[in-house]
Amino acid sequence: MTVQSDERWQDILAEIRKTLRKQQYDTWFRRVRFISSGGEELLLIVPNRFYADWLETNYRTTVEEAVQRVLGFKPYVRFEVGPEAAEPAEEAKTALEVQPAPPPPQLNKVYQLDTFVVGNCNRLAQAAARSVAECPGTVYNPLFVHSDLGMGKTHLLQAVCYRFMACHPGEAVAYVPAQQFVMELVEAQEHKALEGFRARYRSASLMALDDIHLLADRENSQEEFFHVFNELHSQKRQVVVSGDRPPQEIRGLSERLTSRLRWGLLVNLDRPDTETRLAILRQKAAARRLKVPKDVLEYVATRAHGSIRDLEAALVRLLAFASLSEKTVSMALAREALAAYASKPAAAPTVTKILDAVATHFGLRKADLVSKKRSRSATLPRQVGMYLARHLTSLSLGEIGKYVGGRDHTTVLYACEKIEKRKDKEASVARAVEEIAKALDRDIPCGH
Repeated sequence: MTVQSDERWQDILAEIRKTLRKQQYDTWFRRVRFISSGGEELLLIVPNRFYADWLETNYRTTVEEAVQRVLGFKPYVRFEVGPEAAEPAEEAKTALEVQPAPPPPQLNKVYQLDTFVVGNCNRLAQAAARSVAECPGTVYNPLFVHSDLGMGKTHLLQAVCYRFMACHPGEAVAYVPAQQFVMELVEAQEHKALEGFRARYRSASLMALDDIHLLADRENSQEEFFHVFNELHSQKRQVVVSGDRPPQEIRGLSERLTSRLRWGLLVNLDRPDTETRLAILRQKAAARRLKVPKDVLEYVATRAHGSIRDLEAALVRLLAFASLSEKTVSMALAREALAAYASKPAAAPTVTKILDAVATHFGLRKADLVSKKRSRSATLPRQVGMYLARHLTSLSLGEIGKYVGGRDHTTVLYACEKIEKRKDKEASVARAVEEIAKALDRDIPCGH
């Protein structure tokens, strides 16, 4: 290669750089080497067959157009695998390795694994999150996290990203809410920039897609993510996904995408129990450098027993009330500030009332439902009882299990998933759930 030809190649690279994002250029062209130009043929050497196939499919036109702008003719570009495209010089490689990649702009610095309060409701999910961040692309790939709204899915996904970047500096991370993924795809299609859109996600070492249920019935978006998933998984790069329910229960997702999402590990974030709610409140108060009396925190924990988001909202309301009224946080002030929470209909039927209604409907004794014996006649009614308690109370799975013969949270979760499936297939089960809910003067939330 003459100095002149090298200079011309650098001019061509400069043109290519203008049309691509920095991450795309660094990923696909940093290790491309110019070898020769004979007639109207341009021979480029790349490090491996994957590079050659990818550049041939996605960037041939980009190179041809750059050459035409610099040299005035459109060449035939040929990519070949060869040793000339070996790793960069050791000095450059070392510099690249120690320079951490900037975090995606959507990440919230507060969402770290260390700030994720762990309890029985989320212990497995937190352990799995740490595992995939530290040892990505091995056992749990993909990791699928599901829960009701406001239980910490976004916190956990972003915490995985931060932990991954700490353990693997310099590696590219792509965190994206599903709605943003859809918007970016539409924009890329409108501006004929699909290559850049695809490269951004397919070149990531870890991709986290938040709220995949928002891709339901969006065939184009599902198709794009399906191919991103396949590319990353085949290269043993980590995929983490969240949704409001297990993938097989998300209506409007394609069967093949659902199948892929079930290849790895599915973990659930349950409603926090009283002990975990109290720990969350302590952490939130400490983050604001505020001392809140223990009895006040306990009061808040018993009043706001829905999602973690509800819990934080109650604490913020109390602290704002204290600040605006220029009063010290106390039990009296807490009762006043959270009067709206205290006056909510006691509402939800208790687990005891639910089990009474289930026993009446099926002609059983309540003792049969809570018995540890595995009576076949009580299996379906017991599962219906746990399902209704899950949807009509704010108790965690573990707390529900205590009312049903001391069963653990995994048994309750299994019962809920079992009834959800049988409701869709068996009219008699759906009718039983509906009639018992009506007897309790309650409706099962839509989509459950």
